Amino acid sequence: MRDKFTITIHDVNGVKQYTLKQIVKKYFLYFVGFLLFFIVSSSLIIYFLVREVSRLTEKKEELTELTLRLTKEKIALKKSIEQQTSQLQQLTQKVKNIEEMIGLKPEEKTDINQRLEKLTLTSGQIYYLFKNIPNGSPLKTTVVTSRFGYRKHPVNGKRDFHPGVDLRAKWGTPVYATARGLVEYAGKKGNYGKLIIIQHNYGFKTLYGHLSRIKVKTGDYVEKGQLIGYSGSTGLINGPHLHYEVRYLQRPLNPVNFIKWKLENYRQIFEKERHVKWESLIKGITANLQLILEAQQSSVKAQQ
Repeated sequence: MRDKFTITIHDVNGVKQYTLKQIVKKYFLYFVGFLLFFIVSSSLIIYFLVREVSRLTEKKEELTELTLRLTKEKIALKKSIEQQTSQLQQLTQKVKNIEEMIGLKPEEKTDINQRLEKLTLTSGQIYYLFKNIPNGSPLKTTVVTSRFGYRKHPVNGKRDFHPGVDLRAKWGTPVYATARGLVEYAGKKGNYGKLIIIQHNYGFKTLYGHLSRIKVKTGDYVEKGQLIGYSGSTGLINGPHLHYEVRYLQRPLNPVNFIKWKLENYRQIFEKERHVKWESLIKGITANLQLILEAQQSSVKAQQ
């Protein structure tokens, strides 16, 4: 009888007994255990699914807000780009108009070789040219560490236009004027730090930035090769060097072309810097030399 068990049921009709095998009891217990396991497992799964749905709902709301914000920023950026493009087009047109008025725009229809043939200079004109228009380097030793044009700024990491060149120079390296002229500005100026601006003849201008010391004052007249200051690391800079710019009627030009401009290759600048209408400039130099010659002759006659 060990493999059997008895179930007794009492009710109004009396007592009833049922004899069942032990294996039925086992199956019943297994079924109850399985049912409990199923209920607990289902409850856990439902709990985790509810949590996941809640998390995904929050994520969806965050992404929706981000999408709306990015859409607004995109619309604002598009409007800003359109405004900047419009302003750039207007500015470009104004520059073109000014170039045409002052004769700065090169004659594109004329062959460059034909134009260069007109620019054969006398020794006096060349001497005057190299005294009054920036040429050579502002440093004794010249190594370019950052070139002219668009670049990634070494300090703020933004892509911007570099209107000059950076020249390697230790703190306190002497800096010299690259042409004669008047000091337009000498002092501190924003990201340039300590800055010298020299206004030269015929619309040229040079800028010397990040200086440690300035040896000239606003309004001073300087000669080519004159000491004007010392290099440093003032302003927005990641290390000592000299920032050097050459401008013509406020237009930044590539200073490397002027640094490499030498007597033996003086004609190369006419081809490399086509924004300058050199024919008109040479006419101005010729007229100035004629005036100087006439003044000297008048002085000699007066002394006689």
